[in-house]
Amino acid sequence: MSVLRRWRAFTLVELLVVIAIIGILIALLLPAVQAAREAARRSQCSNNLKQFGLALHNYHDVSKVFAPAGQNWGYPYISWQVRIMPYAEQSASYNAVKSWGDNQVRTIPESDEGNTRWAEAPVGPGGLRARQSIQAPYTRCPSDGAGNLERNGNWMSTNYSGSLGSQRTPSADGNCQPYLNQAGAGVNYEDPGGNADHGNTCSKTTLSGMFGRLIGASPQGGPRGYCGEAVGIADVTDGTSNTIFVGEILPECNDHTAGWWHYNGMGNAHASTSVPINEMTTCTNASSRVTFPNCRAQSNWNLSWGFRSKHPGGAQFLLVDGSVRFLSETIDYRTYQRLGGRRDGQPVGQF
Repeated sequence: MSVLRRWRAFTLVELLVVIAIIGILIALLLPAVQAAREAARRSQCSNNLKQFGLALHNYHDVSKVFAPAGQNWGYPYISWQVRIMPYAEQSASYNAVKSWGDNQVRTIPESDEGNTRWAEAPVGPGGLRARQSIQAPYTRCPSDGAGNLERNGNWMSTNYSGSLGSQRTPSADGNCQPYLNQAGAGVNYEDPGGNADHGNTCSKTTLSGMFGRLIGASPQGGPRGYCGEAVGIADVTDGTSNTIFVGEILPECNDHTAGWWHYNGMGNAHASTSVPINEMTTCTNASSRVTFPNCRAQSNWNLSWGFRSKHPGGAQFLLVDGSVRFLSETIDYRTYQRLGGRRDGQPVGQF
């Protein structure tokens, strides 16, 4: 005769205990999962910067200068990020943009050396609207959860900007420029470089970093709409491993909203090492590191034109040698300023 076994069911108390234990385990595991996800996002962001580095150096190999950011406030309205597209496996998009608009495609000497030439994007509403709609895959950092479309006409946005270096960036509000000429605060703006406000200069001798908003592609006296010469490796006398090239930014913190295509957009040359890393005062959704609550307007460029990210504790930067470094938001201000300058002659030390 078989014996039937009677299994005792869980009591309600036991079931609640089990559920509580599972909840505790999930709570303990969640930070590790989030950290792993952020590590993956940060790795992708680092790879994006490396892509910029490869494209910029390939451009330099051909043109003997790095892609210029400035157009002297006029034609052809494109940023250095557009100029490197053929060197970043984006030739199809670049060529498509050249064929849009009013088809006024022109060529302008890139450099006297080697008689290198490059084709400009077209002028006109059609051309502008067309290039607003294309997003290169390496222009956004996944840690920034913002959507792909920028405000101000839905220009495609970016999380990376060329570095002005240790450059003056006065605010529209004279009461909101705490990082302008700080007496005794360490390195501010190298002399004579770095003193041209917002990098609006035709001379690279008054530009601290790698990109200036008016520095053009041809020598003085070149085609109309250009001034000065673009920066090349020979101009980085502090060493390519000690000079910031490109860094992370957050679109929500900047009032130059034209995205990464436009010469006056935030991704062209609208970030200076004069602003400490992750200073969030002008960021729309900031809840921490709002150091100057009375200066939230994004036209306070002495605060908004800085490098920042959604990575905990700092931001990532591409150096001129092509390496990518994560710099802590607590980095010594003097060290950070010296990393911004390409020719200040000051020792950097460990960073």
